[in-house]
Amino acid sequence: MCRHALPPRGRRADLPWPPPANQPRPADGAQRAAAPIVNGCEYSSDLGVPSVHIDNAAASADAIEHLVGLGHRRIGVVTGPEISPISRDRLAGAIDAATRAGLRDSLHIRVGDYSAGPAVDQTRDLLAQDVTAIFCFSDEMAMGALSAIGDAGLSCPKDVSVIGFDDLPLARYFQPPLTTIAQPKAMIGRRTVELLVDILRGVDSPSRQVTLDHELIVRGSTAQPASAR
Repeated sequence: MCRHALPPRGRRADLPWPPPANQPRPADGAQRAAAPIVNGCEYSSDLGVPSVHIDNAAASADAIEHLVGLGHRRIGVVTGPEISPISRDRLAGAIDAATRAGLRDSLHIRVGDYSAGPAVDQTRDLLAQDVTAIFCFSDEMAMGALSAIGDAGLSCPKDVSVIGFDDLPLARYFQPPLTTIAQPKAMIGRRTVELLVDILRGVDSPSRQVTLDHELIVRGSTAQPASAR
């Protein structure tokens, strides 16, 4: 075989190919054993793996209840992709809260992708529906919503309130500062590692689910609708 023949795609060119005949092979048990996995933040019960997360449905319900408490009755929601488990959970929580308030038919739902660009278009569509508040499933989408509101000659929160999700470091510096749902990011990371170590030591269940507290942080982007002032 030519010494300089190309290795199969995906292999480093500086590694010997084929492998030396005397290269040790993993034991059968090592081949079959699967490394333990702990899912941090992106929780899905369908995965069947241990997880550290917040209650996304309850967090979304808090956002909707905050807007309802301010007097909003026509609320827009910009979700993440429908394939995302956390997006589905957040939407379920938003719908449940709106239903309890008797506002299910006044909830206008548009599907985004967690990024600002598409959220601009979705917000323009929601403004055409005369919503007075918009709940975005990420702070980045909330940034797009604020941009679209300004482009329409409106202001936040005078004309339209906006809530985000995640409490990005820049959220407090938005204009206006963004009301948002905060996840305990540092604690999620810490508890994820701790749970993984416990599983490796055999002192914890490999199916354990840890739910941490979220927080609704109210800033300047939400207020009573103009009709309630």
